[in-house]
Amino acid sequence: MRKLKLAALGGGLATIAFVLALAEPASQLFSLHMSQHLLLIAVAAPLLVLGGLDIPMPALASWAIFVGLFLFWHWPSAFQWAALHPLGELLELGSILAAACCFWSGIFQEGRASAGARALLVMTAAVVTDLPGVVMLFAPRAICVMPNENAARFGLGPLEDQQIAGLLMWVPTNLVFFAIATFLFARWIANSSSMVTS
Repeated sequence: MRKLKLAALGGGLATIAFVLALAEPASQLFSLHMSQHLLLIAVAAPLLVLGGLDIPMPALASWAIFVGLFLFWHWPSAFQWAALHPLGELLELGSILAAACCFWSGIFQEGRASAGARALLVMTAAVVTDLPGVVMLFAPRAICVMPNENAARFGLGPLEDQQIAGLLMWVPTNLVFFAIATFLFARWIANSSSMVTS
């Protein structure tokens, strides 16, 4: 068990290092910038929590902090401001990571809510955080671009770049959220069944 925790912690730290290494190309490609967010939320933060990081906070409070910060940093003027200021970018990525760690601590730690309640929190977080991705995917024009946008360098137009970002927010991230929610629902049903039979 200790080796698994160390592996998870190492994986989380390696993911953070990778996200920071993407800083230069992510300043020119919106979909890559969104990938930084998603790697922190769906990979780094869960691994850090599974590796032993625990932020003692009620599950519902951590849900509200995570969803609120997620929606804030996916507002075009907010992430564009951060992209223009090196410290702002660190604030953006750092606060997203901290909020995600709060969220996953509330989800993974036993005793803060039932497994069924935690599954519902994961599902609702997935639905709410899908909203910016849906807008990005179906908007008729590019509304989310980096201040130094250079999608042409990567063979894309700004609208295509935005659509890729929306698709990334919608599909891969939801796979992580829904897999965890399914696991928690299954655990809740199993616990309920054992209580009924005992």
